[in-house]
Amino acid sequence: MARADLLDLEPGEELLAAARASFRGAAASSVGATFALGSARMRMRAFDAWHDAAIGAGFPFVPPDMVIAASDRRLLFGKPTFLGRTPSRFWSELDYAKVAQIVAVRHGLLTGVAFAFNHGAVIEVEAVRGRRLRQLVAVIDAHLPRT
Repeated sequence: MARADLLDLEPGEELLAAARASFRGAAASSVGATFALGSARMRMRAFDAWHDAAIGAGFPFVPPDMVIAASDRRLLFGKPTFLGRTPSRFWSELDYAKVAQIVAVRHGLLTGVAFAFNHGAVIEVEAVRGRRLRQLVAVIDAHLPRT
């Protein structure tokens, strides 16, 4: 994505929470790729398969390792800065109204988060040591429209 396409916060928009995450299966593909030649290629193949399905389900364009930020108006997705901080500009956005439900589940060291869309699709992301991701889910859940 070209720099001109990056999204800024809107005037008066406030970031409420942010957390790092990766595509679902990132941890498994990284561990498996550690012991194989072409490990970066294997991880990118796993990401490409996940990303194609995610885009088809209505999830926004995201990098393999992402920052998900909840503002008072929308969800923002970007790439972590060099030092791992929340970016000041974002790659994509998602309206809260498109998400029916969000759930975080802890699996040992991993925390998985499922975004359930209004049309029925479910897309998952994950994080190792996901305390911040679970906190983010609570903020997002509070902003989802209730029917």
